[in-house]
Amino acid sequence: MQQLSVQSPPAQAPPAPASRNPAQSDGPAPGRRFDRALASLRHTPGQLRGLLAVLAALVLGAGITGMTSILAKSAVIEETTSQSGRLSVAALQLYQALSQADATAASSYLSAGTPSDEMNETYRASLRDATVALATAAGEVKTAEDAQLVAELNTRLPVYTGLVETAKTFNRLGEPVGATYQEQASTLMREEMLPAAHDLQDNALGQLSESRSGAEAFPWAAAALAAAALGTLVWAQVWLSRRTNRVFNLGLVAATVLLIGFAGWLTMASLASASHTTRSHEEGAVPLELLAQAEISAQQARAEESLLLIARGEDEEAAKRYEAHIEELVASGGLLDRLDEAFADDPELSAAVADAREAAETWNAGHGTVVKLATEGSYTEAVEQAVGDEDDSLATSFDALNTSLTDATEVSADRFIEATADAHRALSGAAAGLAALALAALIGTAIGIQLRVAEYYA
Repeated sequence: MQQLSVQSPPAQAPPAPASRNPAQSDGPAPGRRFDRALASLRHTPGQLRGLLAVLAALVLGAGITGMTSILAKSAVIEETTSQSGRLSVAALQLYQALSQADATAASSYLSAGTPSDEMNETYRASLRDATVALATAAGEVKTAEDAQLVAELNTRLPVYTGLVETAKTFNRLGEPVGATYQEQASTLMREEMLPAAHDLQDNALGQLSESRSGAEAFPWAAAALAAAALGTLVWAQVWLSRRTNRVFNLGLVAATVLLIGFAGWLTMASLASASHTTRSHEEGAVPLELLAQAEISAQQARAEESLLLIARGEDEEAAKRYEAHIEELVASGGLLDRLDEAFADDPELSAAVADAREAAETWNAGHGTVVKLATEGSYTEAVEQAVGDEDDSLATSFDALNTSLTDATEVSADRFIEATADAHRALSGAAAGLAALALAALIGTAIGIQLRVAEYYA
């Protein structure tokens, strides 16, 4: 009998897992999230949160820019009294010291035999000051050009002093060749060293001017953000008052008051600092530059006068250079006139400039007599009149001129330092204070708005 077998149907394969749509994600699509955000702004809680975000950005922006602008101004003022300030002072002192050394060396050569102890000490002090100024400048220079100028001056200063010492040696021996060495030394100073020192001084003054411009700049970005934050706060309080029928929101009122204090402090500190910085320029830097130019012109005129006498009145080029320096000093519209104008309202400095003018005119009036004596053969009498200690000598008039200019320079330097310190003091504590006010205003804003948002979920 044939047996029938029942064959079970084949097992079905498990269903394949559904393929994942790449467009699907665990959360809502970015477009959907944006739509939800827009939808939330149709309701008051969402609008309040959006307002809080805007106010937080404005207040934080004002606080950060205000604090950084104050810190930047403080750093610029500090640089004015440190790096760029020290470089400009060192360059000025270097120029003055080199001019003084050359004037003294040329005058001392006229002295028969060994120069006086006073002349020797003045010469050594000038060289010492020049060396110190060069060392200071070397540590403060920022550019390759300034570094090259300092290197050139460091190289040429020993050459200059060597020529001067050789001239002194031959002069003590009564050898006329000493005059040649002295002329070479003065030529080196006049044509190479002083121009290099002048370039260094100009560069330093340019850097100082840039620093002053930065210190005087008003923080417009911080002020604009603070004004925008204040305007938004006022608008927000009016809007909330209409929406909630409540007159005041204490958090927003407190934030408004704090931001007003922020804006006032920022404005007053910036304007006060800028005012003191301007004063340091007008009462310090500008007069110092004019006084230095006047002092240097006088020293160079003195050096040329000595070279003219060394040549017994026969050096026409030295005579022309002397006239040019004196013209620069005492002529109408010259340096002394400009100083008179700058110090018109300052009795102390006006008196110093008046004394300097009187001494310069007395010196120049006697110059022609001394040169005439030298050319007519009365050389000993001419030298005595030029470098002697008598009240009517050219040396006495020059010393009076130099003393008056030096006194005025010291007063102007003190005023520059005082005004710069006042500018720095005006910013003292402002950065930290502005940051604290901005942070407190931000907290007040957040509390004021969050209290209103909470009311909708109570």
